[in-house]
Amino acid sequence: MISRIREVHIRNYKSISQAVVQLGDLTLLVGPNGAGKSNFVDALSFVQQCLSGSIELAFKNRGGIGAVRRRSGGHPTHIGIRLILDLDSTTVADYSFEISARPQERFHVANERCVIDHLMGSKHRFAVKNGEFQEAISGIRPRVAPDRLALFAASATDEFRPVWDFLTGMRVYSIVPERIRDLQEADPGISLNTDGSNAAAVIKRLQEEDSASYERLCRLLSSVVTGLASVGYRALGQMETLEFRQDVGLKDAWAFDALNMSQGTLRMLGLLLAVYQTENPSLLAIEEPEATVHPAAAEVITSVLLDAAKRTQILITTHSPDILESKDLGDDQIRVVTKEEGRTLIAPLSSSSRLAIREKLYTAGELLRTNELNPDVGEARNLASQLSLFGPVARPLAKVA
Repeated sequence: MISRIREVHIRNYKSISQAVVQLGDLTLLVGPNGAGKSNFVDALSFVQQCLSGSIELAFKNRGGIGAVRRRSGGHPTHIGIRLILDLDSTTVADYSFEISARPQERFHVANERCVIDHLMGSKHRFAVKNGEFQEAISGIRPRVAPDRLALFAASATDEFRPVWDFLTGMRVYSIVPERIRDLQEADPGISLNTDGSNAAAVIKRLQEEDSASYERLCRLLSSVVTGLASVGYRALGQMETLEFRQDVGLKDAWAFDALNMSQGTLRMLGLLLAVYQTENPSLLAIEEPEATVHPAAAEVITSVLLDAAKRTQILITTHSPDILESKDLGDDQIRVVTKEEGRTLIAPLSSSSRLAIREKLYTAGELLRTNELNPDVGEARNLASQLSLFGPVARPLAKVA
């Protein structure tokens, strides 16, 4: 099995008051605008940025802690996130932290815990409270800065490094066609930027290091863009851009700059680059991959995501009934996101929606079109009531024979 997040616990993050969400190899978040789909995805991005950079920078990128923590009726609220990771079928990592708010936009890490449990082997753990280790790691100093997570220091050990690698390897994308169209500054192209703004460098690296994936990308793009032969890298002085070659019925294909390509073409390219870039993310989250793309391309988008889910965990937000039409998607892969009294609710499908799909009365796409793709509100509330940032440690998936 691939390494993946089994379960996400979130408390007081933007519109999410309290939620427990179970994820699979491929999970689709479906719901109206403003329900909180992006806030859930952003919580994962927040974890990645806190670990790869700093908590302070992660807050600044979002407008400060006041814009991130859920507002309360007078008493301060603290942000809490817990991630249960299945590193493989016999190893689970249970990682959580709580950030306490202070006056004047200040904060500190109140609690942090990481436990790694091997089914047939040893257990490794650390716990930190207000900067001091309650359960220490051999060779690690007994205090950490209040704006840093201890996992950063723990990643120096072989035991905790896989957790660090997974969480810092998560990538969240909201492709902006205009940023792909613009001239781009020189970049190593190791990892695609969140908006696609270094697409030229990424495709150059892909051409050089993984020709099979590059050729597949071109084939898939040509399947949704009539006449497109290929897309490649072109240098313009110290800047970089993309060059598209299109068959126009003549002996040689014509070359077009990214400036002349449609938003749908550029967004589709961004999706394909996110999936096939040379650095394989541990988790790949994509916001509305179908936006500005012709509905006929939905089948290609779905097939690409299903292919990607064989090697990395996939999470998408979508409004597209066409994507949900795929016979290869199961109803257990869909999470319905709604909002009640200003609070985001993330739920599996209701039993009635599941029954309609499984008995082939309707497809998930048809239910979405008629606004009948209903959440199991009771199950969502039941899961949320079980939220415990530092509760009993999760166990590996496999069982002793």
